[in-house]
Amino acid sequence: MEYHLKYMAPEELDEVYPLLERDFPENERKKKPHLRSLMESGMEVGWHLIAGGRNVGRALVLRHPAAPFVLLDYLATDERGQGHGRACLALLQNEYPQGILAEVEREEEGLSPEENQLRRRRLGFYRRAGFVPCPFENNIFSVPYLVHLWCPAPPEHPARAAALALDALYAFQFPYEVYRKNVSIEAPLV
Repeated sequence: MEYHLKYMAPEELDEVYPLLERDFPENERKKKPHLRSLMESGMEVGWHLIAGGRNVGRALVLRHPAAPFVLLDYLATDERGQGHGRACLALLQNEYPQGILAEVEREEEGLSPEENQLRRRRLGFYRRAGFVPCPFENNIFSVPYLVHLWCPAPPEHPARAAALALDALYAFQFPYEVYRKNVSIEAPLV
């Protein structure tokens, strides 16, 4: 199947946001006005995944000139298990050759076996696409993530580079008070 990305204009957010509500829990989803503002500023770029002339998924990418990598904020497909997600990641890797960060929820004690299995599947998905885990402590709006980095030329200290880039991306998108209250990222020294 042939795939390509199609730019998502900020005006399309009204149609797309219900799909984000379906695919992402509330604590992992930006409020629609904030997301629209980021899209209008160009800091958040939306993409439709097109396969065989049909829209089969979407991705939103957060970027800023001061950050060496972009953050894959959202990636979702309408038909799972069809290779659409893998194709979308490959196209995004071509679009953002400087490197892509992905936040993936960690497995946790106390969660159901089904939930931890789903988290393992997500971790495996990114690792199969060439992303490497960058362990560092972080808590973003009360969600601890395991951050992964894909980069064609990995930096000498990938976890530190990933942590600093992620921190910058969050700092630039929120007012200082919101950022300080809700984002905790501890960059490793080396």
